[in-house]
Amino acid sequence: MDITVGILREADRPLVLEMLRSSQDYPGTAVDLYRRPSFRTTLFVAWSGGEVVGMLSGGFDSDLAQGGGFDSFDLPSPPQAFLDRMHVHEDFRGIGVGTLLLQAYVEEALRRRCTLVGGQLDLSSDPTLRRRYFASRGFSVRDLDNFGARPEELRLW
Repeated sequence: MDITVGILREADRPLVLEMLRSSQDYPGTAVDLYRRPSFRTTLFVAWSGGEVVGMLSGGFDSDLAQGGGFDSFDLPSPPQAFLDRMHVHEDFRGIGVGTLLLQAYVEEALRRRCTLVGGQLDLSSDPTLRRRYFASRGFSVRDLDNFGARPEELRLW
């Protein structure tokens, strides 16, 4: 299966919304977050055969020391990348779509000289698989279900 990943083209935003709505386990209340462009986050999209099959949103200018959620980490100086949300449609899981999205995001974080990639696990449903996924890619999952790693420590390639 041929998967392509890139930064969202505005013309494809309706396809992202359609993919999220058609997913069995995506919180419907969160779909509206992606109706319009955000100056805070960049949206990466995975396509297969002209169909959107996954997405990842995140920013690149965070200071994760603010707010205290990452106190259990030895944080390098900012900027840090904050991975807001990643979702792969359930029909396309287990074939590497999430890793391709994460790879594109980390490459952009490195290009922007981010010293850490972090995020917080979605707890809207059982986070066990999410913890395992991020840990298997080299992230440390810590207090408050926050995860983080220096980009060069990640196992994505």
